Amino acid sequence: MAPLRLKDAPDLLREEFLLHDNPFRSSQIYNPDQPGTYVREMYGKQLDEFHQKFFLLPLQKETNRQVIGAVWSSHAGNALGKGYGKSMLMAEESRLINQDFGAAILSRMGADEGDIPNYPFLSGYCSFVTGREVKSFPAALLDAVIFILETRNADGVTVHRRLLERLTERDDVDADYPSESIRQALWNELRRYSGLSIQLTHKTVAGFIDRLCHNDTDDLVHFIKSEIGPRIKASQGFNFVHIFNAFARLAKIVYIAYFVDQVENFAKWARQQERDVKILRESICQTSPTAEMCSFIFQMHISAQQEIEDWWKNEHLPSLDYQKPINKTRIIDLKGLTSIKEATMLASRYLNASRINGARPANELHPFNKDVIEAVLKARKGNPREFLETLGYILDTAISEKERRIDLGFVEPLLANHEDDEETMDDDEDFDNEER
Repeated sequence: MAPLRLKDAPDLLREEFLLHDNPFRSSQIYNPDQPGTYVREMYGKQLDEFHQKFFLLPLQKETNRQVIGAVWSSHAGNALGKGYGKSMLMAEESRLINQDFGAAILSRMGADEGDIPNYPFLSGYCSFVTGREVKSFPAALLDAVIFILETRNADGVTVHRRLLERLTERDDVDADYPSESIRQALWNELRRYSGLSIQLTHKTVAGFIDRLCHNDTDDLVHFIKSEIGPRIKASQGFNFVHIFNAFARLAKIVYIAYFVDQVENFAKWARQQERDVKILRESICQTSPTAEMCSFIFQMHISAQQEIEDWWKNEHLPSLDYQKPINKTRIIDLKGLTSIKEATMLASRYLNASRINGARPANELHPFNKDVIEAVLKARKGNPREFLETLGYILDTAISEKERRIDLGFVEPLLANHEDDEETMDDDEDFDNEER
């Protein structure tokens, strides 16, 4: 729907700022269904760190590629560490990985081009969402499986169908009856794992396997969402995850990373937390093929750590404490925007996404300039979400006050009296130094 226009009122947004909409939403929280603009460059050198720790290092191991790690933003100044792009990083990098089974990232990170086809991997993202009864680790990880299955490549083909295509190349798959042959191969694979106590003939399990082995991704996803009820997901959900992992392994996928968001909600909603964490440990650390080929990385902050720490220790799960140097190969601690270059890239990409057709702005930051970007970056201490929100507020204020020029003189009064001003950065803070 077109925006409301006022009679004889100037349309500053379009005429002066060359935008069809304010690109900076207030309180913008990442939504995987509507991710918005993803600017991976905003993470700077930490993007390489993310790929190195959670993908490259595991793939350099011959066996036992599992990593149990965490994505932090410990210095955020609040217990929840909000606004540093943890969710977006985990989900959007997973989406990019699934589009080509990680080939572009391996190439980017310096892998031998001839070896890349031999190391296909996947990545899933999930979160604890009370509205959809996602209150347990098994239920959440089933969502991560859906995330993987539904990801499409540049040609619009889902991961699910591409895995089936890889499976048709197996010697034990009959080209005339591929689905039946793949199902039999999967059954044989599952029977190899003595630790898997799965009743393959159970109606729900059999229904899942049948759909997994046929190429109708929508039917498979609908079955997971609608036919596997909340109780089964909570109590038996890991069985379906194990089946998918075995399916992927049959398709010669060598590694899968699962990213789990909003862990603190598990502590709030789970009725039997100690039992559920015990099931988590047994399922991810002691059950094949998951234990050998799958990593589990949790979004963490102070509040989440405090909620789960006792259960975590009782079940001897690896520490996720960012303060312990021994954990640094398994943890990335996001620092936010650490340079003017990163902030400029982030702002310009958002602005460009909302440019009116045919616009020719004086520079990529129009209607802002580098001085404004630097002032906002400093005032918001490098927090990406607060940085973007503030640019949005400034834009709205300029339109409201019919201000055609957004410069430091207009912006600085708007940045005053921020709730965190008493803790502002030192005047000599150098945002051009990529290492803050």
